[in-house]
Amino acid sequence: MASLYGQGYTAWLRLKQRLKGGSVFDILKELEQEQFLPVNQLRELQLNRVNALLRHATERSVFYRERFGGKSPVLTHVEEITALPLLTRSDLQEHFSSILIAGDPSTYADSSGGSTGNPVNFYHDGRYKEFADALELLFLSWMDILPGDSSAAFWGADRDFAELSFKEKLAQRLKRTVVLNSFDVTESTMCDYLTRLQAMAPDYIIGYASSLALAAEVILRRGGYTIRPRAVRSSAEMLYPAQREMITKAFGTPVYNFYGSREVSHLAAECPHHNGLHIFSSGRIVEVCDLDGRPVPDGEMGYIVVTDLTNFAFPFIRYTIGDMAIMSTTPCPCGRTYPLLKELVGRSTDILVVGDRHIHGEFFTHLFYGRPEVRQFQVVQEAANRLRVRIVPRDGAFNTAEIEQLMRRKAGNEAEIHFDFVDHIPPQKSGKYRFTVNLTTAGKS
Repeated sequence: MASLYGQGYTAWLRLKQRLKGGSVFDILKELEQEQFLPVNQLRELQLNRVNALLRHATERSVFYRERFGGKSPVLTHVEEITALPLLTRSDLQEHFSSILIAGDPSTYADSSGGSTGNPVNFYHDGRYKEFADALELLFLSWMDILPGDSSAAFWGADRDFAELSFKEKLAQRLKRTVVLNSFDVTESTMCDYLTRLQAMAPDYIIGYASSLALAAEVILRRGGYTIRPRAVRSSAEMLYPAQREMITKAFGTPVYNFYGSREVSHLAAECPHHNGLHIFSSGRIVEVCDLDGRPVPDGEMGYIVVTDLTNFAFPFIRYTIGDMAIMSTTPCPCGRTYPLLKELVGRSTDILVVGDRHIHGEFFTHLFYGRPEVRQFQVVQEAANRLRVRIVPRDGAFNTAEIEQLMRRKAGNEAEIHFDFVDHIPPQKSGKYRFTVNLTTAGKS
């Protein structure tokens, strides 16, 4: 149940929005209805919104005017979007200025992707920001959380910490949010964090899957902590089944998986049924396609292609975001008609490919979770047939024979497998931790 403070804070936000003329809560009211629309009505809504975006992009963006030959595509069914060309990270890099539609004073710059070796710059506008804020409130409601409910965030982007203004820091205090910097966190640091959480008793915890899993592992192994939030939200990284199980056990509450990106936030998230991730279809069209942009059959793995229906300053139309997923073939019993991603498989750069064998991170988490002798691990594909396994042992040496045997069953005998014992495996500059890294595909997504 939401706290009294959370209810009061939400009421204050509504009043503030009304006085400023903002539309976040108006959008939220529409979203609360749209999530349950009959499928045909939801597709009609998407069709109207994507055609409006296509008209605007063709009229105002030099890039899209040239791409569409000066004539805006008009879709008669939303599924016809698959005939449009893909937008790649290379397009963003090479045509940044011609994609941008100038003139909206609410437009602001953003960037993403430094960790992939293929960074991109782009813009968002006020329309996008308000819609994203409304989607955030919608998702919080799925977890029975209000903005003013006390929360703790295991977050790690030093850039984001450094960029916080006084106003943003004050907003965190008003929202009763404590941010725990999980960049390069040690077990000692994690114990300090858990002691703070024990005293704070937050309503809600959010974090990287790896940070939440480390917290859970320390709680379960050391004991002595009783931290019972109403919900735990995993964001920004792959959440593997072994991690979910451990986090749920440690915190005694369900884990809600959330999927978004810097380019297009709030793509999909779990409802209380945890039956897959609902695509926020009121504002995004998400496809699962092959490398040529053709939809793969439901139930098969493919590359995520995103169209953002809300950003009119820098249109993302059929953007290849670099992630892989499987679309669900069954509706959710919750009654929401937002379609489901059955499973997020990971970034294409995190899928290891040896010969014709595709191996993603879940295989390795199964290998290493439940082994108390391993503190940390990471598997790096350095070349077509060469894998390097970095291990931080908990106490002394670690016998690699069993791990190597299991890896060879998966990767084949032609693979070179090397083991390095190290003292620490740091996260990326963003604070995210990658269990698998494919250097042969880095920068190609």
